[in-house]
Amino acid sequence: MRIRFKTQLLADLYEGKKVKDNEFKSNPALIKQYIKTIKTLNTVEKIEYLFQYHSLNYEKLKGDMAGFSSVRVNRQYRIIFEEIASDEPPHEVTILSIEELSKHYE
Repeated sequence: MRIRFKTQLLADLYEGKKVKDNEFKSNPALIKQYIKTIKTLNTVEKIEYLFQYHSLNYEKLKGDMAGFSSVRVNRQYRIIFEEIASDEPPHEVTILSIEELSKHYE
């Protein structure tokens, strides 16, 4: 799968660069798991194959987030992404954000 990042912060986190965002700077375990999750997304050819990775908890979002999908980074965070329509693999996604699950109901 081809991965694009909506913000430079998300790309920098993936590339292991130092970031100024305190939420991520103080949580190296989250950054490590984020990188691992993005690498997993990179290895998948088709979106449907994400269902095989039960730990990712892949889901298409509903309500205000309809049209987007998510995978879990860990129990506390998830990655929100947009699937780019494509008939042939590799499919493409744009990583929009990393969101703390405890805040997603706010």
